[in-house]
Amino acid sequence: MAVDIATLRRAHGLLAEGRAAEAEAVCAAAFGAAAAPHLERLRFLVARAQDPAAATEIAALDAALDAMNRELGRNPLYAASEFWTFWGTYHAALLRTYGMDNFKRTVAHNYQNWLITSLNDPQLRAMLSNWPRHGSAEPLLTAIETPSHVGYHHSRSFEDPEYALAFPEARAMYRLAVGLIWEYVRMGDQPGLLDRLEEPAIGGPIRIERRGRLISSDLAHSVRERNLLLATCDLKGDEGLCVGELGAGHGRLADLFGRSTNYRYVIFDIAPALYVSQWYVTRLFPDAKIFAFRPFASFADVAEEVAASRFAFFTANQIEAFPDGYFDCFINMNSLMEMRREQILNFIGHIDRLTRTAFLSRQWLTWRNEWDKITIGRGDFVLGDRWRLALDAVDEIYPAFFNHVWIRNRSR
Repeated sequence: MAVDIATLRRAHGLLAEGRAAEAEAVCAAAFGAAAAPHLERLRFLVARAQDPAAATEIAALDAALDAMNRELGRNPLYAASEFWTFWGTYHAALLRTYGMDNFKRTVAHNYQNWLITSLNDPQLRAMLSNWPRHGSAEPLLTAIETPSHVGYHHSRSFEDPEYALAFPEARAMYRLAVGLIWEYVRMGDQPGLLDRLEEPAIGGPIRIERRGRLISSDLAHSVRERNLLLATCDLKGDEGLCVGELGAGHGRLADLFGRSTNYRYVIFDIAPALYVSQWYVTRLFPDAKIFAFRPFASFADVAEEVAASRFAFFTANQIEAFPDGYFDCFINMNSLMEMRREQILNFIGHIDRLTRTAFLSRQWLTWRNEWDKITIGRGDFVLGDRWRLALDAVDEIYPAFFNHVWIRNRSR
């Protein structure tokens, strides 16, 4: 049912004028029992509009996005696809409107933490069918908060501002799905990371608690992906390697590698995701040496500083500056598939020349990109004859995807 926009605008105006009781009455008349999440969102917007810190945050965001986009614009090959031009514009608007402190309930739902709100969702169907394998009752015992409509809008319109998880039925599905994903991954988590770690509160995640600790599908997926790469490559996490990732979303894997290995981590991305991951990782690891994004003329000018950093952030075009064989491992999860075909080929070429040991990839089995008018499939993500495919499997949690781990052949 369409939101009563006129009512929301009227209530917003009343709140801005300090007439809270009238605003509450207007919303109660229009939305009944569902008025509270709308009112909470409107109160948030009024407070944010009056907050000097929020204005400073937005100015910093816009300046950073401008600098990143200017750098990306130096070579048309690295300009965002039509797909990501659309989503990037929307994501930037979400960040300006609701702030970085809420990014896990806005842009993160387009990175990996997808809104699972229906029994028809592929992840929930897969997890329900696998429930007997672990038989845990924990997904039924978790607790979830009741959020407002400060969040991701399915309509992509701020004229229709409803966050799915503000509704009880959708929230119940999401809670069950996250709990099932957590237990499924925990069942195969040999290092026991999910028993030691919890979802960081930075970024305002929807709070789902399992035995008093915050859980998330993001952390569960990240543990599964980290374990998959290390197990396939017979690594333990203490080898001091260097990992590169293209399209890191909000930096969930950088977070996990930072907390569970001694590896260095380098991210290549476009705006605004690069800004989000840099913002997030910087706050997660306040004592770590971090190379923040900046333009440079030659890699030689920054090589020593990058080598001394635990985390480093670059626009996608800056991958060209890195010398051959710089990374031990490389990762791309769910984003090569969203590029133009010439971009896919270009990045696969860079991954080939830059990576010494292994490449972890998850992509669609087949996908029609209507924005860029291309169809992408499994055969578009193949490395050359210097590599062997050590793992090739349909994803067990989301069966529309496949997982690859490529291992570089050793020289004889």
